[in-house]
Amino acid sequence: MDAPIKARVPPHSREAEMMVLGCMLTSINSLNIASERLEESDFYFSEHKMIFHCLQDAYKADRPADIHLVAEELKRQERLLAVGGIVYLTSVAQYAGTSAYIEEYTEVVKNKSVLRQMVSSAQQVEKSALDEPHDVDIALDEAQQLFFRIGQTRNTQAGILIGDVLSGKEAETQIPFLKELEARQEQFMRLGPSEVGITGIPTHFIDLDKMINGLNNSHLVILASRPAMGKTALALNIAEHVSFKNNIPVGIFSLEMTAEQLVHRIVCSEAEIESTKIRTGSLSPMDFHQVVEAVSEIQKHTIVIDDQPGLKITDLRARARRMKESHKVGLIIIDYLQLISGSGSSKTMENRQNEISEISRMLKILARELNVPILCLSQLSRKVEERSGHRPIMSDLRESGSIEQDADIVIFLVRREYYDPYDRPGQAELIVAKNRHGGIGNITLTYRKELAQFANYTQQSMSGANGYERRAEANEPDFAADPV
Repeated sequence: MDAPIKARVPPHSREAEMMVLGCMLTSINSLNIASERLEESDFYFSEHKMIFHCLQDAYKADRPADIHLVAEELKRQERLLAVGGIVYLTSVAQYAGTSAYIEEYTEVVKNKSVLRQMVSSAQQVEKSALDEPHDVDIALDEAQQLFFRIGQTRNTQAGILIGDVLSGKEAETQIPFLKELEARQEQFMRLGPSEVGITGIPTHFIDLDKMINGLNNSHLVILASRPAMGKTALALNIAEHVSFKNNIPVGIFSLEMTAEQLVHRIVCSEAEIESTKIRTGSLSPMDFHQVVEAVSEIQKHTIVIDDQPGLKITDLRARARRMKESHKVGLIIIDYLQLISGSGSSKTMENRQNEISEISRMLKILARELNVPILCLSQLSRKVEERSGHRPIMSDLRESGSIEQDADIVIFLVRREYYDPYDRPGQAELIVAKNRHGGIGNITLTYRKELAQFANYTQQSMSGANGYERRAEANEPDFAADPV
């Protein structure tokens, strides 16, 4: 006769839960630490949930908590008998180990809670798979989201109180808002307006950084142009600066070009050697030395390239999560939006505009989920070329859908000499058309045709030889690559 199947119990530890509660009942320090690190849902046993809830309430109200006070509060709530009475509270308090190990005890309880969440998520995934969903990619994306969310947020907060953000408790910097503001004022007084730094990741395009405050976490930035304007080259240059100068890992999704082609462009840019020279091997000894130095420097930093073509948005999101987990990327660049496919659901397959809307919305959600800026390149429609002056506007975003609505920042890149060789030769223009958290305006770049490089210029207050003056060499970013 077969042995009876033993029911499997979700992961838990009664002893660890009793240790935590016992320490909280007997030590103010333990009460503070455990109340901060744990939530009621982290406890497995219902009686422990009720005791912790009472203790956490006391912590939030800044009231003392011991066996007698907790017993009185549970009696008032008519829950004392449900937790086992004063006898069980006493046994819990006596069960406590040394409060010096409260962090270790809370970690055990939290880990068991995470394991139970994993079991619950796995059961949801199993049910979804057994139902044989019509779109497997969507089901896979939802499954990955479940587990990624467990890893990213190991608590079940119902939200963040504005007071906790202002006090610094829930702020990213952990500094109270007013103290942070005072520090900014002191910096402003000490350095002056021209030297005050930005809060986002610097692109090292000085005028652009001042206008958009750098690339900020959770922002979706759209860089759009017609073909042959140089948006890929500009995006690569930003990637180089973020990785090489800020020492922040960068992830690039290239749906059009191979990883080898992108590496070739990056080497050209860093070595400041013409692309054709490297491609044909027609290098002087000095040129070769520059390439060797550039390659050596590039290898010290992290740029991750995913050149898989024809990605669905669900695939891209899954790969981005893995990239974030494996390489801790602080910026993601996508080249380019119109080459991404939608999830394939019947609703988005009705027309391309709906599909683009879904893609832009999911990219914005991804930026918030990973808490990194996403710089996504986009094509503009032919209407730009039909318009006098060839100045892009929001509606020129190709198959725009709701790109302009989802994006935090929209930037257009224009080289007028592409249409007329005598119209501002050697110059390009960045048009910040939307900036959800700041101003908009135009930024002038210079284009070095022999190297296909751009550099930041600033307009003089008084007219000079050509109306523009060069930035200091140390602050002047170039990027070398054939524009696309």
